[in-house]
Amino acid sequence: MNSNAAEIGKRIRAARKAAKLNQTELAMKLDKTMRTIQKYESGEIEPSIGMINAIAKILNVSPADLVGYQKPNIELTCLSDVLSFLYQLDKKEGLHFDVEVERPPHSEEWVCSLKFNGNDPTADLNSSLCLLLENFKKERQKYETYWIDRQAFDLWVEKELTYHADCTLEDKPEEILSDMERIQRRNDLDRKMLEEMKKAAEETGSQN
Repeated sequence: MNSNAAEIGKRIRAARKAAKLNQTELAMKLDKTMRTIQKYESGEIEPSIGMINAIAKILNVSPADLVGYQKPNIELTCLSDVLSFLYQLDKKEGLHFDVEVERPPHSEEWVCSLKFNGNDPTADLNSSLCLLLENFKKERQKYETYWIDRQAFDLWVEKELTYHADCTLEDKPEEILSDMERIQRRNDLDRKMLEEMKKAAEETGSQN
């Protein structure tokens, strides 16, 4: 999480007081002892994500707020904002995405997509993001097909924000190359690509 047990405990205590509940009342609603609540609030023990969700529901606050996650003020008002977001995402270490494009005449549709390879050994956070996107797809589909309402969808998002708050992102180290080094890297990549194309052509020929 983004904060330690003591800080989480302070937020629980403040939220409990704002809800006008004493420790005994909160303990009863959670089916816990008052001593356990005291340990949560003092930071002696850190509540699990499930317990934080339960406490947040009772106190009518966001579970993300209890763990100290501050939602970024992201405003997407034009396509330039979307491009800026993708540019920032591309600068983060541990994540990597490819942009795949299909368009006529090579395809019946014009489709662009971002592809995160969950098995990419160079991007250790891709697997977590793939799982998150998979679940997001399921929950959004439930909402769009009227199995759940907006409140339930928003609640799921809040729970995921809480769970992933400790999965921090760092900027990729900036690679500074001279023109000569950059051209050499480019030539190496071209040579590798040609070798792969040649190998694929040979394999196709041997199969025929």
